[in-house]
Amino acid sequence: MRVAMLTLNVYTNYGNVIQKYALYRTLGRFADFVEVLWHHTTVPFLPYKMERDRWEEGNRKKTVFETVRQFKNKAFSDANIRTRFDIEYLEDIADDYDFFVVGSDQVWNPDFELPGRFLDFAPPEKRIAYAASITRPNLPKEVKKTYREKVLEMPHVSVREKDGCDLLEKLTGKRPLQVLDPVFLLPADEWRKVSKKPAWLDNKIYENGYLLTYFFDGQPPQEVYALAKQLGLPVVNLLDRNNFNHYANGVEEFLYLMSHATIICTRSFHGTAFSMIFERPFIIYKVGTLLTTRFSRISSLLELFGLSDRVAEPDFTIKLDDPLKIDFSRFREVLPLERKKAFRFLANAFWE
Repeated sequence: MRVAMLTLNVYTNYGNVIQKYALYRTLGRFADFVEVLWHHTTVPFLPYKMERDRWEEGNRKKTVFETVRQFKNKAFSDANIRTRFDIEYLEDIADDYDFFVVGSDQVWNPDFELPGRFLDFAPPEKRIAYAASITRPNLPKEVKKTYREKVLEMPHVSVREKDGCDLLEKLTGKRPLQVLDPVFLLPADEWRKVSKKPAWLDNKIYENGYLLTYFFDGQPPQEVYALAKQLGLPVVNLLDRNNFNHYANGVEEFLYLMSHATIICTRSFHGTAFSMIFERPFIIYKVGTLLTTRFSRISSLLELFGLSDRVAEPDFTIKLDDPLKIDFSRFREVLPLERKKAFRFLANAFWE
């Protein structure tokens, strides 16, 4: 069986590359041949086009940091994910595969461009959506009709967040299945096997542990530094644009840093996910877009695994007696059941 996977494709975001790898590996349990389709306008590698909204024109240091990080992420993808680039029109490849899977990530977020996001270039019986995420509280009026029609044409639909299920049920009259992000479908030991210790972590500063931060703009709230001081831990601030060691890490190094952190402070969905997978204490800070449109995907995850108390207050204070103490018992109980549900969904989609 040949399966093609359609998702957002970038090298700028750890979560994107990692979820793509996880779904690719998971689909490999069901199919003889799997490959990812790279077919949309996202720029594949920073040196060819600067992202003007994130980087100051002419700032060489920041450009070098980002180039190194993306080079590492691209190398990981090239080594571990079979990808097809030679696609001019998706309609031309409709007969090349037995099934097409769209997911996971924010493939149904209308703010992102992804041609073919509903797989309507292929016959309906070949279309599967796995953990598709909308990541919006509602859809713009002008796309509702398209979303309703295209989703109803898909025989097998699963969504990542409860809010997304609610939205699509209201829109279509049919409730999709809520399933885990694919990173949860691989066991922690498999993630550890592909992780790699950063060379700079041998510094004695970190030998007794560290507080890891993961904020997309590299700027955690000042309260995070106060927490680190309280715990007597140095800070590893991922995506700190002023620190090459902390910024220019690839996927493998990201996974190692996550799995060995004493505590993790983040506003990221996949930062939250890997805190759980590696069973590391964590704190979620609602800042920026997480205050409004983006928190549902994290709150849905926290609620599922009984860890909603790990969210800091709006003023960034923490109502935990000991931030380093965390109960993962519900996570260990629920995760195997949710994995079975996800595998059953895929098995039914491929073999019913």
